[in-house]
Amino acid sequence: MSKNWNKTAAAVLAFTSSAVFAGTMGPVCTPGSVTVPCERTAWDFGGKALYLQTTGLDYVGALITPAATTLENFNDNWGWGFQLEASYHFNTGNDLNVNWYHYSHETTHSFFLDGAIVPTYYRIEPKWDAVNVEFGQWVDFGEQKNIRFHGGLQWAQVKREINTTTAGVLFSTGETEFDGIGPRVGSDMSFDLGNGFAIYGNGAMALLVGDNDFNVSSTLLGVALSGSKTTVIPEFEAKLGATYTYPMAQGDLTLDAGYMWVDYLNANQTFVGTPIDFGLHGPYIGLKWVGNVV
Repeated sequence: MSKNWNKTAAAVLAFTSSAVFAGTMGPVCTPGSVTVPCERTAWDFGGKALYLQTTGLDYVGALITPAATTLENFNDNWGWGFQLEASYHFNTGNDLNVNWYHYSHETTHSFFLDGAIVPTYYRIEPKWDAVNVEFGQWVDFGEQKNIRFHGGLQWAQVKREINTTTAGVLFSTGETEFDGIGPRVGSDMSFDLGNGFAIYGNGAMALLVGDNDFNVSSTLLGVALSGSKTTVIPEFEAKLGATYTYPMAQGDLTLDAGYMWVDYLNANQTFVGTPIDFGLHGPYIGLKWVGNVV
């Protein structure tokens, strides 16, 4: 009786053991660790060349000939700008970053009025300056994924100047400008591909309060208009790009290239009081050097 009982118990144990093992076959999900970088003290300095085009306003000019009358959209041309930045890295993944964006580019379009021999010229010059002061915290999500959360302040000035001349005589001039400051938050997400390569996607937004002004005058018509108001402007920005980091004896050198989008909602006014966006977009390329402090 005892021998039969032992055989039965052994059979049941073998069956349940195989069932347990069968239930645990296949991949096992293991949560990745979320950590902060090791303590480090370092400085970095960098710069980027920006190739941008502004958006938000089409300048429409009438092209009038004896045979036909048409309308042409006078868009801003592409132009060069730059970004400069410097950071101080400290503690476990903290940094204090200051960066400055600048863009200014002049575009001239021409058209003929009905029966005119001398063309009329539109000169358009958008300008953009933005200074960001950020406090950041890097967080590592496993070995390949990293996110830098940051918050701080932005000061920005967005501006458009428009002049119209005929036969060298100034026909009209106009200027619309917003100057504002406010809080800014964002995150910089990167994925390491190995061998120094990484891809990233960055996003940020700000809420700026400041003065929104416009001035317009016409010597031909003998009129001058101006206005100013305090307003709150949302700003959104995004970047997609890739980096390659080369380790050096005195630090790391990083090559950075990508595409950026920036939009200030209702940042400028038309001369009839209608608010319009001021946006920029385009590719960029730059270098950054990071050196440890001993």
